[in-house]
This record gives sequence, C-alpha cells and structure tokens, in this order.
Amino acid sequence: MKIRIAVFIALSSIATTALAASNRISNGLIIHSSGEVAIERQNGLIVRPTSGTPIYPGDKLRTAQNAQLTIQCADWGIKSIAPGENQLNSCLLAKEESKSDCSTDLIKCPDRGDGKIAWNSAPIPYIISPGRTKLLDSKPILRWNPVAGATSYKLSLRENGAKLNWEMTVSGTEAVYPGEPVLKPGVRYRLIVEANTGVSSESAVGGGDTEFGLLDEKQVQAVKDAVGAIDKQVPNENAKKLATSSVYLNTNLIAEAREILENLQETGMETPPIYRTLGDLYLEKLQLVPQAEVYYSKVINTAKPDDIEELTAARYGLGQVHSAMRNNLEAMKYLRMAKDGYTTLGDLPMAEKVEKQLRDLQRREDRK
Repeated sequence: MKIRIAVFIALSSIATTALAASNRISNGLIIHSSGEVAIERQNGLIVRPTSGTPIYPGDKLRTAQNAQLTIQCADWGIKSIAPGENQLNSCLLAKEESKSDCSTDLIKCPDRGDGKIAWNSAPIPYIISPGRTKLLDSKPILRWNPVAGATSYKLSLRENGAKLNWEMTVSGTEAVYPGEPVLKPGVRYRLIVEANTGVSSESAVGGGDTEFGLLDEKQVQAVKDAVGAIDKQVPNENAKKLATSSVYLNTNLIAEAREILENLQETGMETPPIYRTLGDLYLEKLQLVPQAEVYYSKVINTAKPDDIEELTAARYGLGQVHSAMRNNLEAMKYLRMAKDGYTTLGDLPMAEKVEKQLRDLQRREDRK
C-alpha cells in the first residue's frame, strides 16, 4: 500500500509550546522510522515524520508495506507500528503540567514563563551547563561561554549559597567536575566561572537562576528502571538515546537530556524536530538566547518546504530570540512568517497570539 503524502507549500510551521497554547498536548513522539511513513493530524494535515516528531491524540499513524514506526508515549511506553498499518494513536493522554508540579520538581522552575532571559550576548563566561536543571550524574560536565582574550578560567561552586571548598583552573570552556567534594541530593549548587580577564559569570546582565541539584535516590531508581525498559524494547541505538532523552526531560534532567540530543548529531541523526527541541530547551528551560538561535536556525536550514509544523515552530522561536535581543525588525520578520504558518495550519489561537506580539513589537520600535 503506497501512501500518498499531501504537499503543503507555506511559509512556516508549529511549535510544541504553541500546540500547548492551543490546548493540544503531545502524548508521544517518533523515535525511529523506516520506509514510507506518514501521520495524518486531526485537521487532515499530512506530516512526514522523522525522529523526534511529536504525535497528538487523534493522529493516524500510517506505514507502507516496506515501512515501520517506533513511538514513545508520554508515559514512556514503547509501541511499534508494523508495515502496512493505518492506526489511530493509542498513547494515553499526556498530563498537562501545572505550576505546582513545576515548582516542586525544578530548581526555581525554569519554564515558569516569566519572560526573563538569562543572557543575550554578554562578554562574560555565563554558565551553559549545569544550570536550571536536576542531575543524575554527580560528576557533571561544566560548560560556559568563551570570553575574548581569556586564556584561563577559575571554577568554583556554591552550596546552598556558601562557597564550597573546591576550585579548578582550566584553559578551555569545558571541564568535568571531579566528584570531590561529593555532591549531595537536596542541596542547591551554583557554578561560578571567573575569566583571567577579570569578568565573571556572576556579572550576568539579566535575570536567570543558574542553580542545579541532584535527583534523590528514589528518583534515580525510577529513571534507571525506565531507561532499562527502553534498552530491552528498542534495538536501534539512536532511537534508544532519543527515548532516553525524553525520560530525562520528563524528570527535569535538562542538562543531560540536552547533552544526548546534541551528541546525536555526531551519529548522523540530524532532524528538524531534534533541532527544534534543542532550541526550545535553550530558550524556554535554560533561557540562553544565543544557543537557542543556533538550533532554530538549523531547523530553518534542514526542514523541507512542506514541513509546515517545524518551520513555523522555528520561526516563532526565532521571533522570541530576536525580541529578547531587542532586534525588533528581525523579530517581526520571523513572527509574520510564523503567523502565516499558524494560519495555514488552522491554529487561530496562536495566530492571534503572534499578532498581539507583533503589535507590541511595533510599539517598541516606534518608541525608539
């Protein structure tokens, strides 16, 4: 059975956050596909899925005779769609996170939606990782922004606000915490980086919490059990990593999930949905604008013209990025394209939201 894929020519596509704003909550994602596959959305839109493409209640999942799909539901369950199938998405409805859920699990709740951006392009060694995250590994990778002219960086940690008896000096912009003193669950940590040029990560030019902490033993075991189940059910290594990153994201292991997703590029798994997920992580969770811009731009450069959903998502994200950087005209350019995309997709609530943002940006520009 050959699947006919409808081609939609448009200027844009849909973001996961945008779908949430329209009361559409993803209840799973594609972790592997082979052959000719398609998703028919409830509104009739035909999507060619790739690794990382979200699925929603009411979607129809189609596979040709030579094709197969592997999906991971929001409850972390793995399902396979055999060749020649036309199945309704059978994943359970996803739980919509509330503000209280967010505040109990995250370090000051990175995605609380307060609009604060950690940094734009400040010439300081601002923290890239770990910050605004929980950790599974007690020897995390430490990463920060390079500073022009700096030849060394002194690293230190704060533990519940007090200085921890540990320092390290390195020449690059990445190091691994050695594990001593031992990091403990239930404690708030903060990485401090000082360049030998005199600037510090504490010189941040905007709001943005950079604390991190470890999962407790019970949470660690739950994550290990989930990842163990994935290992048994998913033979494809890249699909296994993508599914593991989803578990990490849902347990607020943001830094380690992002590391998996970024490393997938080295294995050849470079798809617009994965790039868009990374853009969303940097913008919404970590609130690091320059990194978000990199990944949203990769979506634009790799998505096919008929991938309306991902293109619109990326253009909307770039609109938020340039708005945060006060590049009003550039922000409006991307938001206009995003509005066209949401209109094409029939997502009128998002189209109206973008229109309001455009009016606000125009007023900001007029005040210059």
